[in-house]
Amino acid sequence: MNVEAPLAEALDPAIRSETMSRLIIEIAAAASGELDLDQILHDALDRLRGVVRLTGGSIALVDGDDLVVRAAIGPFAADALGQRLKRGRGRSWGVVATLVPYRTGDLFRDGDRVSGPAGSAIRSWLAVPIVRNGIGIGLVEVDSTAIDAFGPDDETLLAAVVGVLAGAVEVAAHHDEEQRAAALRDAFIGVIGHELRTPVTTIHGLARILRRGGSGIDPETRDLAIIDIEEEADRLARLIEDLLVLSRVEAGRVPIDPEPINLARLVRHIVETERDRHPNHEYRFEEAPDVRLAAGEETYIEQVVRNLLSNAAKYSPAGSPIEIVLASGDEGVVLRVLDRGIGVDPEGAARAFELFFRTRDATHVAGGAGIGLFVCRQLIEAMGGRTWMTPRGGGGAEVGFSLPAIEPDELEEA
Repeated sequence: MNVEAPLAEALDPAIRSETMSRLIIEIAAAASGELDLDQILHDALDRLRGVVRLTGGSIALVDGDDLVVRAAIGPFAADALGQRLKRGRGRSWGVVATLVPYRTGDLFRDGDRVSGPAGSAIRSWLAVPIVRNGIGIGLVEVDSTAIDAFGPDDETLLAAVVGVLAGAVEVAAHHDEEQRAAALRDAFIGVIGHELRTPVTTIHGLARILRRGGSGIDPETRDLAIIDIEEEADRLARLIEDLLVLSRVEAGRVPIDPEPINLARLVRHIVETERDRHPNHEYRFEEAPDVRLAAGEETYIEQVVRNLLSNAAKYSPAGSPIEIVLASGDEGVVLRVLDRGIGVDPEGAARAFELFFRTRDATHVAGGAGIGLFVCRQLIEAMGGRTWMTPRGGGGAEVGFSLPAIEPDELEEA
């Protein structure tokens, strides 16, 4: 395997210093005129080829609990690009978490190696964290198949490059946030214009019929109208709750004050009320005997569970069972809602929690704004949990979430 050598002139200390300075200026100039963050990062790596004796390199940024490779160069670039590394794993997360650069002249000698196809080839590795407002948001790393390929000057150069990129990342992130906020504002207008108007119109119309009909309306018609009003009022209340969360997401904060929650008792109560609201469905609640307390906020958990049960009822035929299974698992406390409704394919399941996403089948069965599941994910993740949806064998879908469990010793300390 060939190792890319530096420009010959860069071996001279004076010329190398000048080249390094010019490189920083070029990266800064390119970054200032470009909003495409991935292109900025790739160009920065590409310019490093002429100054640093590298085989390859990459730039990864934090995305939630993942460290995602956004740019890569060298023979292993295709394999590296887009890779996601879960929080806390490996030396890369160590650099991001500690904000301390890492440099080794021989990974094998240190009892370490790079994961993936490059694992048996890469020997030298140098990484510098990208920091914004005192928080690690990513890292720049270069590697080489040669031993002791990088020195203090290379580390200094990467630190300077990182200083430029941190500003570019911040500008690009701000641009993305503005676009996201604009999309959410547009969503508010659309939802208010359509989704809110529908239940309000129904409630208003039925109330006028009841008032004008007076005692002349037969009892069955009156009871059906009252049921419709109750259902539309319930739909309206849930939509307003979702919009309130959506507004907090737009503002960049979903405030959480976690406390111990007896999820079994809470879910049991919610299931009972849903049985009253949807008498045409059979709700089966199953709880394991060893379910631990969950860490979360009761109001938000109730909002999520009601959303999931309401969706299951909306997209399932009357009389079909809706199963609610509560247990303790490796991820903490786990709640699963299983139905025999219209189901979902793997692609739809993967996108189910995206804002405004609805499958074609869902749009044919019932109305909706496509924000309920998005809100569920935002709330659960804010409480430190995870959400998912999967197809069920035999038809239907499973949707669920996990929340951190509170151990007995944590309660004693409290």
